[in-house]
Amino acid sequence: MKKFLMLFCMTVMILGAVGVAGANVTVGLPADAQSGNSYPFGSAYIGDYQQVYNSSQFSGPITITNIEFFNTKFDWATLTNTPPITNMNSGNWAISLSTTNADWNTLSTTYSNNLGGNNTLVFNGNLSQPWAFGDTLAINLTTPFNYNPSNGNLLMDVVATNTSDSAGLIFFDTNGYTGTTANGGPFNGNTIMGRVYYDTTVGAYAVNSGYGLVTEFSTGTSSVPEPATMLLLGLGLMGLAGVRRKFKK
Repeated sequence: MKKFLMLFCMTVMILGAVGVAGANVTVGLPADAQSGNSYPFGSAYIGDYQQVYNSSQFSGPITITNIEFFNTKFDWATLTNTPPITNMNSGNWAISLSTTNADWNTLSTTYSNNLGGNNTLVFNGNLSQPWAFGDTLAINLTTPFNYNPSNGNLLMDVVATNTSDSAGLIFFDTNGYTGTTANGGPFNGNTIMGRVYYDTTVGAYAVNSGYGLVTEFSTGTSSVPEPATMLLLGLGLMGLAGVRRKFKK
């Protein structure tokens, strides 16, 4: 009986491990001090914005169900001596994810060249909501995305339309800023992220290799359990079956 209980507990533990394989993955910590960026969610940015995340930041296959961005390092209201922001800007953001061959320093200004073959629209809608400095922009994906880092890097493509920032700018946390002031550069302080966007202030495409928004990916269970886990599970079930037959005799 003791042997049966031990095998039963082991099997339950294995099943539990398979069921909770997901975890939160945050790319870009620690965030740049006293700095941030308003593209593409915190301003009236209109157009296509792409950001790539190196596969080394992910320990294994994940199912992404939620993406989060943080507003903790740079307060627009304090900088401009204006009333605190109470609402996030309005507009529509179409967000897609894909597995790409592009990396933090190889993004093309031809957006289509960066997209992976599994490019998937995961969210499409307005993100307007009450806001205060320190809040987190949590985007619940309408379509989960299965990502396997062994197949390439992760690309986020954001198309922003009809945006406005009448309430003021929201500067989301970044990683890779190496300047001394919030309005200077350069933006090339890491080897894990990069971004490309159309800079309306100068009328040209801009590529920042080694810079991007700090991003948290909330994940579900890996779609394919690891072979070692499956082997342990099989052994546990076989052991239970053997003990069950013994007690039946």
